[in-house]
Amino acid sequence: MTALITEGLFRVDGDDRAVLFASRRRSSGVIKFPAERAILFDGDPDIQGDIEAVELSTEGTLYTYTTQEFVPPLPYKGNRDPKSFTPYVVGFVELAEGVLVETLIVGATAEELRIGQHLVSTTTTLQPSDGEAVLTFAFRPAD
Repeated sequence: MTALITEGLFRVDGDDRAVLFASRRRSSGVIKFPAERAILFDGDPDIQGDIEAVELSTEGTLYTYTTQEFVPPLPYKGNRDPKSFTPYVVGFVELAEGVLVETLIVGATAEELRIGQHLVSTTTTLQPSDGEAVLTFAFRPAD
């Protein structure tokens, strides 16, 4: 099985959708992705008690997008050869919770996408040129 890009970022549900882990402040209702981690607040019990884990919607609306047409600068660890680099689509997806998620967009070219389009979460495998493949979340057009 391919390793997750990082633990605690998402899980895969029975429909092969990525369910993103976020946090909500009980005091304000503010939702953040990636999730705030209470441990980062030096054990402050007020803050630790204020942060709760939530799972985000697996569907959303394409807010904006662009293509990555050239090899990103370091520390990018993918294919560094400009001649064989494959451009890819990235964008922001707005979820029902009001969160904008920056994400890879798979299953469509930039020409096939439109602002406001309905997208669903999924996963994709990244293969760094110098390491082991990792599974990460992405979004794709809804069927």
